[in-house]
Amino acid sequence: MLVDFTVENFLSFRDRQTLSFEPDTKVKGLEDYYFISVPDKNPKKKPLNLLKIGMIYGANASGKSNLLKALNHMKFIALKIQTEKNIPLKFIPFGMDYTGKAAMEMNFISEQTKYNYKLEFNANAIVYEELNEYPYLTAKKSKNVYKRTTDKEKRIPNIVFDKEQKVDPLIQKQLSILTLSNETVLAGFSKISADIPALRNSCDWFGYKLDMLLPPQTPLYMIAADYIDNKSIKTQAMVNALKRADFNISDISIEEKGSVNDFLQGILNSYVEEREWTINVDGEDVVSDGDIPKIMIKHKTDQAEFVLPDRLESEGTMRYFGLMGILLHLSDSEGLFMMIDELDMSLHPELYEAFIVSFLKNVKRSQLLFTTHNREFLQKKHLLRKDALWIANKRNDGSTEMYSFADFDSSVIRDTTSIYNAYSVGKLGGVPKNSNDLLFYVEG
Repeated sequence: MLVDFTVENFLSFRDRQTLSFEPDTKVKGLEDYYFISVPDKNPKKKPLNLLKIGMIYGANASGKSNLLKALNHMKFIALKIQTEKNIPLKFIPFGMDYTGKAAMEMNFISEQTKYNYKLEFNANAIVYEELNEYPYLTAKKSKNVYKRTTDKEKRIPNIVFDKEQKVDPLIQKQLSILTLSNETVLAGFSKISADIPALRNSCDWFGYKLDMLLPPQTPLYMIAADYIDNKSIKTQAMVNALKRADFNISDISIEEKGSVNDFLQGILNSYVEEREWTINVDGEDVVSDGDIPKIMIKHKTDQAEFVLPDRLESEGTMRYFGLMGILLHLSDSEGLFMMIDELDMSLHPELYEAFIVSFLKNVKRSQLLFTTHNREFLQKKHLLRKDALWIANKRNDGSTEMYSFADFDSSVIRDTTSIYNAYSVGKLGGVPKNSNDLLFYVEG
């Protein structure tokens, strides 16, 4: 589970900005739908409550997508195994100032243990790295697992484990030798056969629980088809979900099984290549020329019954198909964190609302973070928690600042205030600053 994420000097983030999934104590209501209660290993300790959903609003080019890309890049860099220490770390700092360093920090839960992971890097090396472990989930102070620095001239990492970790000196030495200056200790740990629980749990979080970012152009229906084909979700459950959306769908079949993961990885790589860095964990660009799934969808109306391939279905139908597949997958998963950029793309506002409400009602142990331009949902005051709503706002210098709707006091948002109106008129930031003369004549 993700507790919070902080980024600094990366893409449009100049100053330190944090997005949190911890509930705001000032916000009350809908706890049964928005909260995940994570039990502590010690039954005498209180569980930790986390939000299961995060929605990011903001104008175009405000930095919404960059927050997701930063999270995804932390996953990439934490696990990336390098072949030699001279391979540069690809990243774009704020203002293209390559003399600086990027900083990322994350609090997360893996195997009922809360960890704090800090990472600083520039184009050449991991400058600083630190892993801390909390004695229990609701603890405010953590204990250090290890700290790592890198000699700038010799390009040699120095890894120091806390004495309480009781890590064998030979294992520490092996880890120091195998960890290159441009890779993390977590990546180095994957090269050795020793077991250090805190490192293993951290690697499992980044590798198996923090899922890769799904860009706007991702054909989500392929992911859903893969879930159906692999039996991780039931066909009938998908059919039932789509029937409720009034699509007249009575059956689904998958006729071909293709290279879905490679195809999706290629989309992700193309999504970030204009930024000159790639997310592929293997470090190579992926181009898939293999087959992709062919989905046949049966429709039944009062007059007829017919079957259509996915390419003849509407964009909205297939978008909702994909989202329902993700929802069904998350409802049966534990501790999974997913990111979707522009979730509402090609989706009718009522279907968008149906997805959000279905997610809140059915998903119990996983989390979802997404960006959206759908303002209609902000009118549904009885369905909203302000601490789950975030704004990416572009400052005058072009940098991004992040804040939640819950950060505004009663002088801005009262209990009687329409959140929709306050956001729409720009009172909360995060909307385009258009000139009054938005409609113009093209000069010849």
